[in-house]
This record gives sequence, C-alpha cells and structure tokens, in this order.
Amino acid sequence: MGHRPTGKPVGHPILPIDWDKVDKYLQTGCSGAQVAAAVGVSSDTLYRRCQSERGANFSAILQENRAKGESMLHAKQFSEAMKGDRGMLIWLGKQRLGQKNCHEIKADVPVNLTIVNYGDDPSPKPWSQQNPQKG
Repeated sequence: MGHRPTGKPVGHPILPIDWDKVDKYLQTGCSGAQVAAAVGVSSDTLYRRCQSERGANFSAILQENRAKGESMLHAKQFSEAMKGDRGMLIWLGKQRLGQKNCHEIKADVPVNLTIVNYGDDPSPKPWSQQNPQKG
C-alpha cells in the first residue's frame, strides 16, 4: 500500500482472507464467485490473492479442494453403507460395482420372424387393411 507525503496510507486496506473457510467452501462444491462472496472479497481479488498468498492459481486450489471434498463424501457414504444403510448399499453397488435393478438379455444368435397370413392373399397388408372397421 502506497503512502502520501503526509504518511497516510493510500487506497483500500487489504482485507484478510480466511483460507480455511475458502478451502471448506471449495470442498463443498461452491464456485469461485460463491466463495468470494462468502469471505467478503471480489472474485478477482480472491483469484489474485490465491497466487500471491498461497503460491498457486485458483484453478489448482479449486481442483485440490474439490478432490478432498469428494473423497470425504465417498468415505462417509461407505461408512453409512457399512453401518447397514440399505439405500446407500444399493446406491454404491450401482455406482461402483455396476449393479442394476434389471438386467438386459442379449442374444448372440439371429432371431427369425415368420409372418403368417390367413386368407387367400399371400402378401402382408397393414393392420388397417386386414381388419377394416365396419361402418
């Protein structure tokens, strides 16, 4: 911060940023703009001070904290499933183990269909012509 010849500071005072709060908000999935608003600075200030005070750009800090938040969620979900939470067991089984409620049946052999015509005309006709409605 610069000084006037009178010795008084020029410009706005530098507001401290609570980096623990920033990390927690990023772990929960907040955007940079949301975090900046929550800690009381502009987005530009937050991004600039990440580099100057933490030695990394905002994207790197965001990525690291999102990964931490996701790992904490996974651990909590796993813990709840292991306690017997049936819904969580089913969900994790679907997500991590590829389990499904119903399975598709796939045939590796060709399927032959036969069209059977009843009557004198051997060529198939649309349903509406085969069964004309009586008027």
